[in-house]
Amino acid sequence: MTGVLVSVTALLLSVSILLVGHGLQLTLIPLYADSLGWSASVIGYIGSVYFVGFVAGCITIPKLVARVGHIRMFSVLAAVATAALLSVGIVEQPGAWALARLATGWSFAGLYMVIESWLNERSGPESRGGILSVYTIITLLAICMGQTFIGIDLGYHQLILLGSMLIVLGTIPVGLTSSPAPEPIPSVSFKLREVYRVSQVAVVGAFLGGFVTGGFWSLGPIIAKAHRLAPEQIGIFMAVTILGGATFQLPVGRLSDRFDRRLVILLVALLGLGVCVSATLLGHTSVTILYLLMFVFGGMTFPLYALCLAHANDNTNLGLMEVASVILLMSSAGAVLGPMVVAYTLEFSTYAIFMVSGVALGILAIWTALRIQIHKVARTFFMPFVNISRTTQGIVDLVPEEDVPDTPPTA
Repeated sequence: MTGVLVSVTALLLSVSILLVGHGLQLTLIPLYADSLGWSASVIGYIGSVYFVGFVAGCITIPKLVARVGHIRMFSVLAAVATAALLSVGIVEQPGAWALARLATGWSFAGLYMVIESWLNERSGPESRGGILSVYTIITLLAICMGQTFIGIDLGYHQLILLGSMLIVLGTIPVGLTSSPAPEPIPSVSFKLREVYRVSQVAVVGAFLGGFVTGGFWSLGPIIAKAHRLAPEQIGIFMAVTILGGATFQLPVGRLSDRFDRRLVILLVALLGLGVCVSATLLGHTSVTILYLLMFVFGGMTFPLYALCLAHANDNTNLGLMEVASVILLMSSAGAVLGPMVVAYTLEFSTYAIFMVSGVALGILAIWTALRIQIHKVARTFFMPFVNISRTTQGIVDLVPEEDVPDTPPTA
C-alpha cells in the first residue's frame, strides 16, 4: 500500500488543504450571517441551498469531467468554490449568498467525485481498503482542523480570505503532479423506486439521517452561539460532534454485521433520541456536558448514512453504485429540508436542533420498529459494513472488492 500512497501523495495533500478551508467555511458562513443580523430562517435557507447544489453537482459534473479531464476540472471546481466564498465577503445580501452556497455545493460535489475516482484508479484490490481508511481519516482531521480557525482573533473578512487561500492552495499539488489522470467518472443512475421497494428502512433512514446532519452542518454554529459559547468554543462544539461520528462509526457498523441491521438502526435512533432529550434538559448546565452530549449525538447520527447504504445493499441485486446513488439522493434531500425546519424552530427555542432531531429520530425509530414487525429480511446480498462518510456516490468505488458481494443477474 505504501507505493500506492506515494503515487497519490499530491492528491491527498490537495485534499487536506482543501478540506481545512472547507471546514472553516462550514462554521464561518452561519456565524457571519448571524453577525449581520439575519434571522435563523434565512441562515437555514442559505444552508439548504448548499445541498441543492451538491445534488446538482453529482448529476452534472461527470459529463464535464469526461469532456475536459480530471486535472482541469479539479482546478475549475476549486476556482468556483473560491470565487463563491470570496463573494460572501463582498455582497452582504441573502440572495447573493444563496447563489454562492449553491455554487459551493456544486463545486465540492465535483471535487469529491474527482478525488474519489482518482483514488480508485490508483488503488488495486489489495490496497483499496487501506486507501479508503487514509482518505476517511484525512477528511475527518482536515474538517476538524478547519473548525479550530474560528477561534483565531481575526475578523470575518480575514477568515473568508484565509478560507479562500486554503482552497486555492489545495489546487497546487494536483496541478503539479505528473501522474496520468484516471478514466472518466461514470454517470449517476437513480433507481429510487427499485431501492425503496426492497429496502424502505434504508431509504427513509437515509432521508431522516440527512435531515438531522444537514441541520447540524448548516446551523450548528448558530445553536452553539445561542448557548453563549465563545468563538473558540464553537469550533470545539463542531469538532467534537464530528469526532463522535468518526469514533462510533466502525463499532456501530460491526454490530450491524452481526445482527439485523434494522435493529441497529432502531437502537441508534433511540439512543440519538435519548441524547436529544438529555441535551434539552441538561445542555445548559455546563459546557463540558454539552460537549459530551454532542460527541454522542454525532456518534448516533453520522453512522446512519453508511448503515442505510449497507442495509439497502443487503436487499437488492442492483449494483453498489446504483444503490449508493439513491441513498445519497435521499440523504441530500433530507439535508435540504433539515436546516429549514431547524431554522424555523430556532425562532422559538435555542434547543431547536435537539427538538427537531429528536422528532426525526423518533419517527425513524417507530418506522423501523414497524418494518421489523411487518417484514422479515434474509440478507440475500449481504455486504459487510464499510466505514465510509457521505461524500458522493463515487466513494463506493473505494470499497475493497472482497467486501462487495457477487451480484447475480436480475431474474
